[in-house]
Amino acid sequence: MGILSVLAIPLLLFGISGIIYIYQSVRWLLSKSVVQNKVVVITDAISGLGKECSRVFHTEGARLVLCGRTWEKLEDLYDALLSVSDPSMTYAPKLILLDISDINCIRDVAKEILNCYGCVDILINNASMKVKGAVQSISLELDKKIMDANYFGPITLTKAILPNMISRRTGHIVLINSIQGKIGMPFRAAYAASKHAAVGFFDCLRAEMEEFDISVSTVNPTFVCSYYHQPAPGNWEASIWKSFFRKVEYGVHPVEVAEEVLRTVSRKKQEVLMANPIPRAAIYIRTFFPQLFFAIVASGVREKIKINEE
Repeated sequence: MGILSVLAIPLLLFGISGIIYIYQSVRWLLSKSVVQNKVVVITDAISGLGKECSRVFHTEGARLVLCGRTWEKLEDLYDALLSVSDPSMTYAPKLILLDISDINCIRDVAKEILNCYGCVDILINNASMKVKGAVQSISLELDKKIMDANYFGPITLTKAILPNMISRRTGHIVLINSIQGKIGMPFRAAYAASKHAAVGFFDCLRAEMEEFDISVSTVNPTFVCSYYHQPAPGNWEASIWKSFFRKVEYGVHPVEVAEEVLRTVSRKKQEVLMANPIPRAAIYIRTFFPQLFFAIVASGVREKIKINEE
């Protein structure tokens, strides 16, 4: 009995470790089988996040169709992917020129995309355009340009690809959006409006596509930063507004988002929010205590105006 008692804990830990290892191995295999040999289209593949998504899905054996506005940058990405991959395990990506804000050309480009492999299994809508400024300082033309890039562009491409998925009764559409599709922040009105519109469209699309076994996912990070960084120094005490934005400033690294997109596709998640607790709490407060949320936001605007005046 004494020896068994001494060995019980190590054996238990060994057994638990074995179960965890098997579980992770099965998850990895399932993840790989989901995207291996699948035709994956990534818009704005030449952006920081687009490159990471391309790398992740290329490594997993997907047949990539990479879209971007600059041919030279697409070729650079092509060379970078091939230089670090095993040719026997991966496919050479196809390259397509696409400016997602040019609505008139999207349907023709969609035909080029479908001609690459005859179908699309996974469409990742990654392209986006940002703008920051007071409402009265942003022209209506710029408002329209933001809506074209962040809303009309993605939905036009999605609608062009959708018939192919419906006819095959399979497919997955991913929208990489933003937390500002959930809550609007001051001085980002056009951007937040376009992101709200996109969330509304893809939420409706998700429900409509269920009968065709087509999955629709939205991934909403706070914002995607180009590197890990600390927020700028400042006086952050006793201000809920400042505390909120201090947390938001950390952002999410492109590698984290790309890996989450792969998990989202693998597990067919419907919606993912990539944010720390404070932005998550802000969404909760906006939903259940709107007056408190608006008061906090208004105080932040007054604070910003005061600082600018000083």
